[in-house]
Amino acid sequence: MSREGQAGIPPARAIALAVLGRVLPDPTRPPRGPGAGQDVQAALDAALDTPGLDPRDRGLATELVYGYLRLRGRLEYILSRFLKNPDAVPMPVGRVLALAAYEILFCSKVPAYASVDWAVSAVRKRGGKGLSGMANAVLRRIAADPSVLADPGFYCRDRCTEQEFLSRFYACPEWIVAMWLRDGGREAAEAHLRAQIEPAPLGLRVNATKPGARELFDALAGLPECTVADFPTLALPAGSDTTPAGVDLGAALAAGRLSRQSAAAQLVLARLGRDGWPEPVFDACAGRGGKTLALAEAGKHVFAGDMHAAKLSGLSREAHRLGLPPIAAFRASATRMPLARAPGTILLDAPCSGLGVLSRRPDAKWRRRPEDLAGLVRLQRAMLEAAYANLAPGGRLVYVTCTTNPAENEQAVDRLGSRHRELVLEAEVPAVAEAGLGEAFYGAVLKKP
Repeated sequence: MSREGQAGIPPARAIALAVLGRVLPDPTRPPRGPGAGQDVQAALDAALDTPGLDPRDRGLATELVYGYLRLRGRLEYILSRFLKNPDAVPMPVGRVLALAAYEILFCSKVPAYASVDWAVSAVRKRGGKGLSGMANAVLRRIAADPSVLADPGFYCRDRCTEQEFLSRFYACPEWIVAMWLRDGGREAAEAHLRAQIEPAPLGLRVNATKPGARELFDALAGLPECTVADFPTLALPAGSDTTPAGVDLGAALAAGRLSRQSAAAQLVLARLGRDGWPEPVFDACAGRGGKTLALAEAGKHVFAGDMHAAKLSGLSREAHRLGLPPIAAFRASATRMPLARAPGTILLDAPCSGLGVLSRRPDAKWRRRPEDLAGLVRLQRAMLEAAYANLAPGGRLVYVTCTTNPAENEQAVDRLGSRHRELVLEAEVPAVAEAGLGEAFYGAVLKKP
């Protein structure tokens, strides 16, 4: 039997509540250390690094954290319809109720009575007997007829606006919904909204440099669940444990035959004509090196830079796992690029608002604010200018983002082109929410004569 978590809360729920407190801290209270407001995966990894933690608790905690973040807005709206005074409910109590509501509505393997039981006990410890009675009544009402809450009509009974309905039902802040409606209309907005409430698929990259790469790809691409297959890129449903006979994913990963990488992130490079980019390729915002390694596996001569040395620290280990030659990497700002010689291609996978990858990073939609976008646009402009200045004549500037915001995508490229009219737009990939990918990346290739 699993050990009890903090204050008697079952371990998976205790971990989920602790992680959510780190990712989305109570704004009415001072931060409790450097982890407040941290990245969801980093917070979850730290919390799950607990000796003796039951694998079932590990899996449930992960499901609860990501499920809550994807559907937080819908859950809070549901609760508001059953609470007499939602604004009077303390944030820690509201989070317990929302987490239990998620369990009741979306975790079919957890009995509803178990979700009600732990949540009522947790609320009693946080708010006393009165609030626990309220929690019991509200959660039982939610559990009484979940099908009502799956009906889109439940979210627009008050004659709300189109924007309000979409925000409630798809659990997305109104300012993001308004942007998508403005820039693409209802159909495109709903495509983005549907994508961001579904778990992101498992993206895999087959290492083309290893013997048997095509056979491994064909075996995985033949799975009925495979939604994207474009050598060496694959996408399987999130949490998929179905593998063809004779293929051990864990062993293939350990042997360097496979890597985990977003399928959408891989495909944007291929669609931008990666194989024809002049060398060497400088990955100027390499991060942990996913695109750097993908380019190396494709046979490109590549080197990498990033502002954060800690992110680059694992690049040499990954290259060794994959059987690749050492890849030069150094700490550098993409707004300065202190290069000894001009590269043939500069890949600028720019920091952005991340609105195209909310299925994988659902915390971003609750942590981002509209005012953040102007600062990102300024940073991207500085990086694009630095890339242009450091690019060799005849070279390519490849600009990639994981956002759907035109100001960071097409408009950023247009602004650079208006200042340097000799640039030629050779290729462009729009940020579209495609079936099976769950994410949207923008990309453009600019040639410097």
